[in-house]
Amino acid sequence: MLKYRYQAGIVIGLCALLCAILIHRFTDRTPEDQERERARIMLQRIAALEHAYWAERGTYLPIDRENNGRILQLNDAPGRFRYRVVVSEDGFTAYAEADFDRDGIAEVWMMDEMRSEPVLKNED
Repeated sequence: MLKYRYQAGIVIGLCALLCAILIHRFTDRTPEDQERERARIMLQRIAALEHAYWAERGTYLPIDRENNGRILQLNDAPGRFRYRVVVSEDGFTAYAEADFDRDGIAEVWMMDEMRSEPVLKNED
């Protein structure tokens, strides 16, 4: 009887250890992951702004740091990603770009008028 309790204790202990490792792995985010989540939220908000602008004026609003970044407070946006929106006659594409390892190759997330979620276009 004591032997079975010992074995059951070992099994329960291993299960508890495995659960702790899994919980830590899925809840602990790196700073880069936090930046990516912020960029995804910003792109969704930019897309909502573009759709509202389209509904009101029948056109999309080009956004970049030089022309209207101050008005839209993009120059003060926290984080390492930089945002811009390129407009065509029938749509827009919003970009979030960051070079985490400073090698000259930026990680690029994008969202357009047809997507409800940002997609990764280029990894850093």
